[in-house]
Amino acid sequence: MKQDIAKIQSATDVARPTSIDSRLHTSIDSRLRTSIDNSIPASVDDNPPHPHSIKSQPDFHTRAEIDRIVEGIYIVLESTEVRFNGRCDDIYFPMDLRISALTSKIEAIQEKLVEIQSYIARRPEASPTIDIRKNKSTNIHQ
Repeated sequence: MKQDIAKIQSATDVARPTSIDSRLHTSIDSRLRTSIDNSIPASVDDNPPHPHSIKSQPDFHTRAEIDRIVEGIYIVLESTEVRFNGRCDDIYFPMDLRISALTSKIEAIQEKLVEIQSYIARRPEASPTIDIRKNKSTNIHQ
């Protein structure tokens, strides 16, 4: 019985290849060209244009004029960048809510208020009672 099993195994081993890659198949692409670039010339300089076929435009600007134009471009770019950064700051960082930032804002507003009050006081038609009455404070912690 062992001999029969060995015969069957050896018979099937001969009929069956050991690997799926043992028989090499020809590629379906074997009749196609290997590259799409084979029909393109190797260099674009193979047929250079005739020197007189392209008319170059004369230079209209001197070096100083070009420098001024470039300087103007850089100025516009810089101002655009400043405006853009300001807009982004307003969008992404609309308000700085830290106590120190709020304190500095209050101080700036108080300075503006003093300027406005001094301007009103200097005017000839200013009312002498403009600052006499004391307004009720909105700060309930005082």
